[in-house]
Amino acid sequence: MTTQLDPERTGTGVRYALIAAHGCDIGMLTVESMLNDDPEEEEDVARYLPTGAPLPMGALPVIVADTTVYGAVRVEQLLQLWPAELPRPYLITVADAPSAPPSSARYRIRALGARLVGTARVPYLPVLRTVTGPADAMTHQDVSAAAVKLRRHLEGL
Repeated sequence: MTTQLDPERTGTGVRYALIAAHGCDIGMLTVESMLNDDPEEEEDVARYLPTGAPLPMGALPVIVADTTVYGAVRVEQLLQLWPAELPRPYLITVADAPSAPPSSARYRIRALGARLVGTARVPYLPVLRTVTGPADAMTHQDVSAAAVKLRRHLEGL
């Protein structure tokens, strides 16, 4: 893992540096829009970091993964490579089905708890199967409600 702090970048306004644990799907991409959908914020507070990009100063690293066993394994692998000099990350899992995550995925995430600042779960949102992109998703009431809950959860850190 090559993510590192970048002392040259201060005051970027990025509060949450999002890191995809594995490839992105519509649910994971919508997390960025959910965090940026706050009417009280004038600029984006969340941004996905490209692979190898430095962590902006002051930004909380947030790993985003789906609730599959593969997603949990990728989170575990990422945390095994996590540099000690970086702040501990937060984890947001995005439900990929209307049921609870598989027990082995839940167990892995629970076992990793000491390496994380905290965790949040975005519920399964069926409307994400029908939208053209994250901006379209944000026009739906259930996505907006989930976004408000997610922002409140993260702000309670």
